[in-house]
Amino acid sequence: MVETTTLIVLLAVALLVLAVVVGVLVVQLFHKNDELKEKNDVIVREVRRNQSLIDRAVQQGVSRATLLSMAVILVLCGSMTVLTSCSKDETIYVPDPTDAPRTSPLVTVVYSPDALGDQSFNDLIYSSVENISSRNGLRSLHLSPATREEGLAYLEDIFRQTETAGDTIRRLLIVASSDYDTWLRQNNKRLEGNPRADLLYFETSTPLDGKGSTLFMPYYGAMYEAGAIAPFFQPKALLIGANPEDEYVSEAMQGFKDGFATDWVATSEEKSLTTMYIGQHAGQGYSIADTLALKMMRDYWEQSEDWLGKSSAIIPVCGGASAVFLRLSTVLNQFIVMGIDVMNTAANCQYSVVKRIDMAVETSIRQWLNGEGIPKHQSLGLASGYTDLIVNAHPYWFVPSSTSGEPSAELLRQIREEAIRKEAEYEK
Repeated sequence: MVETTTLIVLLAVALLVLAVVVGVLVVQLFHKNDELKEKNDVIVREVRRNQSLIDRAVQQGVSRATLLSMAVILVLCGSMTVLTSCSKDETIYVPDPTDAPRTSPLVTVVYSPDALGDQSFNDLIYSSVENISSRNGLRSLHLSPATREEGLAYLEDIFRQTETAGDTIRRLLIVASSDYDTWLRQNNKRLEGNPRADLLYFETSTPLDGKGSTLFMPYYGAMYEAGAIAPFFQPKALLIGANPEDEYVSEAMQGFKDGFATDWVATSEEKSLTTMYIGQHAGQGYSIADTLALKMMRDYWEQSEDWLGKSSAIIPVCGGASAVFLRLSTVLNQFIVMGIDVMNTAANCQYSVVKRIDMAVETSIRQWLNGEGIPKHQSLGLASGYTDLIVNAHPYWFVPSSTSGEPSAELLRQIREEAIRKEAEYEK
């Protein structure tokens, strides 16, 4: 009985001690929670302060990407200091907002909404600007807005900066989208008061009235070539455009249609060309969800009674959205013709129609730098070599000889000559 009483007493003491320990831990936990909350508030304040500095520096022409990287590093370093140090004297370093910006020439590119990452036209512009900037000690700023309105706001800020009395930085603004055409034509004369500011605008066939250079890369000729040889691979084709209003889209699709309608290549089956658009108005249709792309292809297969979708070429003329169709084509094993050179990455792509916009950008920036000046207007089509048709060199590649018995290389040469002639007529 005594032993049982002793055991009960010991258990009671143990429970009491345990309750005390738990109570102490709970108190410490609440205290620690308040401490962590306070530290988190410090971090949040630093993030907001760094973002404010970034916005202020961007207005002075400093690369947002560089500053964002710096801000992330600063916040992370600051977070580690706050969370691990017991000293109240340690502070997070932030750059001095009064530091003067660099004065080296600045190249700024404003893209169409959500354009970067298209693995095509816009990514080529980005890489070419970065390459020539690094070789010549230039600064670069790439602005890819989420919406057209945001892009217009970027342009307004840039134009205001060039109108500042104290602005002495040599600037080249590259506008890589026709989305802002009306605004540019209404505002480009504002740059005439600043001899150090220049403007280069893609893609329009109509020169600017006032300050600024324009560059157009017509796709008609290269797409005419593509359409002319397409029936050799598949007599059925689905031509997908971003929208019917943008100039480069409409002329590219017309070139393919005109080439497809020719009889350069004989076919045993009846030819069929279907046209679809992702958007209906200018600036639309350059991005697309996988689900919508699949629906467009499914609708086409059903109406053409091509249930497996294995006997049709897919030709997307839709900027960044083309990458979606390329990805789906590799999964579904579809035949596809792309607007970029994918010869080394897409086994089911027989040829690519390309725009060497990277070459055009580097040439223009060199002209701007060396004082030669960018020509007022340039049209760089098939004859110039800036647009081209690249044929896949698979072992089974073969273009039938013409009726006169000429070799396939000669047939391709004849098609190209005709494409150059047709493009010249179309561009008049």
